[in-house]
Amino acid sequence: MLKKTALKYLGYGKGEVPGEIDRLLDETILEIEKTAQPKAAAALFYLEQEPLRIQETGDRIPGNQMKELMADCEKCLLVGCTLGISMERKIKLYEKVDMTRAVVMDAAASAYLEQFCDAYEEKLGYPDRTYRACPGYGDFPLAFNQIIGKLLDISRKLGITITESGLMIPQKSMLGVIGIGDTGRKKSCESCVRKKDCPFRKRGERCYETD
Repeated sequence: MLKKTALKYLGYGKGEVPGEIDRLLDETILEIEKTAQPKAAAALFYLEQEPLRIQETGDRIPGNQMKELMADCEKCLLVGCTLGISMERKIKLYEKVDMTRAVVMDAAASAYLEQFCDAYEEKLGYPDRTYRACPGYGDFPLAFNQIIGKLLDISRKLGITITESGLMIPQKSMLGVIGIGDTGRKKSCESCVRKKDCPFRKRGERCYETD
């Protein structure tokens, strides 16, 4: 699954994979497994509707997509995951000496992070949950990373720094919001905010797996 996802990110979802890329991807996955130092944190909060906000702190959760996603939820789970600064340094090193390897490793690291986040989310034990919504997609502003980061104390717990613009360092990090208390809304192309400009749909693919 990890390799398949990485190939999607590289644009080889359905096409034939060159032997060099296939070999290089195998090598970089092994290197990522040795280099990455994955960490995760989560915290559960109650939700208030109209307007949508975190009850304990009063922080509003902006965006129409979040309002729709959380409409049937009583609580929300804030989650954060990272592969650590060592992964960041490894990719930066290859960008200086071997750009092809750097590109392949970047895609594989993104797939590795996604897989780690999914596994962590599953271990938390909430069967009735929405998919993970991350700031920066659709009308869910990137600036909300600052709020998630503060509430999860990611600087101390995960070693993540958030820039003024909302970007994260290390880059192979993720912050997200999951609704708790509905029937478990899943990802779908029709409900996706990137439906009209999705690179995967243009290639006849999906960015996620279906049951």
